[in-house]
Amino acid sequence: MRPDISKLIAVSLVAGTVALSGRQAQPSPPAETATFELTSVKRNISGSERTSTRGQPNGGWSATNVRLKAVIARAYEVREFQITGGPDWVNFDRFDIAAKGPEGTPTERRFAMLRRMLADRFKLVTHVETREQPVYLLVLARPDGRLGPQLKRSTLPCAGQTTPQPGSTCGVDTSVNDSFGTMSAKGVTMDRIAAAVANFAVNRIVIDRTGLQGAFDADLRFATDGAALAVANRVDDASSIFTAVQEQLGLRLQSDRGPVPFIVIDSIQEPTPD
Repeated sequence: MRPDISKLIAVSLVAGTVALSGRQAQPSPPAETATFELTSVKRNISGSERTSTRGQPNGGWSATNVRLKAVIARAYEVREFQITGGPDWVNFDRFDIAAKGPEGTPTERRFAMLRRMLADRFKLVTHVETREQPVYLLVLARPDGRLGPQLKRSTLPCAGQTTPQPGSTCGVDTSVNDSFGTMSAKGVTMDRIAAAVANFAVNRIVIDRTGLQGAFDADLRFATDGAALAVANRVDDASSIFTAVQEQLGLRLQSDRGPVPFIVIDSIQEPTPD
């Protein structure tokens, strides 16, 4: 029987996942708990293509040379392809952003504070629409359910924590360049791993359908451009993301279709000066 994936849609960023309904985004916390203490927004005209983002203590966040579309995607915890509408400069103009959270602010409030910052500084107004789109289901690759050599149940003390404490070794790190991509996950659930894999699945979200419960450690490495790069860079495991997921994790990306939430920009303005 074809799975009812409408109940399983999860939208991803390297930081985690959040479910959006077909009509509205998750409500933000009250204003007093969802506002940065200090925010700087400056246009970056360096012409560089290099960008960086970093979470800061107390729910803070900093970004250098980022496109505003990427900031919106981060704030709403979705992929960039799920942001639609707005003027062209949203897709191309770049900014440096430094946002400091009030002392003692939990990390999980960062996204609500980013949304508030976008509303305050860019006058961003959005709504959510659900559209039928191609998706990937993350499923077990082997009939006997055996996992791949790079996917193991986690024994870390922080394993399975919904909100890892400061200094925790649990979480997901991903990177990708012209040669290869990597993912390192420690003590996280399968939906977090699915969300991380989605960073490498072009213009699709990835939904966990493995049925695996509990926390896992996973390491994934794949070539971004096949055998030619394997020779040039001496990459031994020069597999596509699809092959790597199957061989290294014992999982499989299965193509399907399902309802996907989109953040629609109703209105937005050039940022107010610092």
